[in-house]
Amino acid sequence: MDFCILSRIFSYCLTCSDFAFRIHVMRSVITALILVFGVSSSVAQTVTATNDLLFGDIFAGVPKTILKTSAASAAEFTVTGTSGDELTLTFDLPTYLSTTGANMQVFFGNIDCAIDSTNPPDQSDPSADDLNPHEVQTYRFGSSGQLNVWLGGKLVPGLVQKAGNYVATIRLTAVLTGD
Repeated sequence: MDFCILSRIFSYCLTCSDFAFRIHVMRSVITALILVFGVSSSVAQTVTATNDLLFGDIFAGVPKTILKTSAASAAEFTVTGTSGDELTLTFDLPTYLSTTGANMQVFFGNIDCAIDSTNPPDQSDPSADDLNPHEVQTYRFGSSGQLNVWLGGKLVPGLVQKAGNYVATIRLTAVLTGD
């Protein structure tokens, strides 16, 4: 399944010619594709990327943060299984997005993850909030047999960021514990 981080970088150039100022706007689009792989130990358990992590417009040298509570922008994963089953969730997160000859830093902080097993899920007030996506999370499926997992992050473009398609991979592993 594909998971995308979409962003645009704008570079502005001011030139002087014949005492008249001209502003040349050079618009570069950076599209970063994050491939998400869900791995499970049960055929009945599935992991699906249901919302892309969207950074929108960004500017060279200006970091941009997407909160896990940003409904239209945060990454969202849906994990389905059997009501009451316990599972562990483990992210393998990138530190850079890459394109030919360039990288762009991406950070996932120690409170950038949230999980909710209620039906319907509540991204603005999840049942488990401020979780560290760098640590293994243990959780139980709710009565609906579904977990929603949200992930925010911070993109840090360089002062002179090369335009291009940036790619990274996130692996979300969901494993039933048997409890």
